[in-house]
Amino acid sequence: MANSSRKATVRNKEVCTYARPSKKAIIVKHYDKGVQLTVYPIIKGWYELRPVDVDGIMNTEFIEESEIKFN
Repeated sequence: MANSSRKATVRNKEVCTYARPSKKAIIVKHYDKGVQLTVYPIIKGWYELRPVDVDGIMNTEFIEESEIKFN
């Protein structure tokens, strides 16, 4: 699949990302309203974030589609 990344903005205040695409998963990070993210479609209703740590290690986080709006 070609690079299918999309630019999105966090829609609500205190949005959580998760370790798996599930509300029951471990919370990884919190984002505030207005933060811009690069997301990748993964499954219906969920997008994947691929942030890189300061050590150069790529992590994976998941965010619900309802929590973001596309630019």
